[in-house]
Amino acid sequence: MKLSLSALVFSFLCFFIPSSHAEISIKKCQANQSDYIIFDEYDTKIAETIIDYKLHDQPEKREHTMIKIFANENSEDRNDWLALFRFDDESEQYLFYQVDQDEFIEIDNKQFETLLPKIVACNYNKQVPIYSENIDAD
Repeated sequence: MKLSLSALVFSFLCFFIPSSHAEISIKKCQANQSDYIIFDEYDTKIAETIIDYKLHDQPEKREHTMIKIFANENSEDRNDWLALFRFDDESEQYLFYQVDQDEFIEIDNKQFETLLPKIVACNYNKQVPIYSENIDAD
């Protein structure tokens, strides 16, 4: 009886203990119908906002950080952005940004690996970021 009560309490605790992972919902992407990718001033501003959020306007750190930012190639359906930052010491940090909610969410590698295929699902080349810096330092 004690064992079953302990198992019940344990399962109850596991069910109700909040997870450290943020709940992120991504709507199904729409494929880019044009023969080219639009990356305009508005998109540049979003990329800069993401970089500034993570690097806090530190040009010397930015210069030595590999940055990859992924989003849908369809400019009409570009709400969810995912960023990878690899620093000099080879450590990595990840960031998810939703434009419509103006919300940044720090994520881990596992979440990045889960979200990336969803965000680039409609892209022609799923490995190429929509924006990058210092890729040669990779």
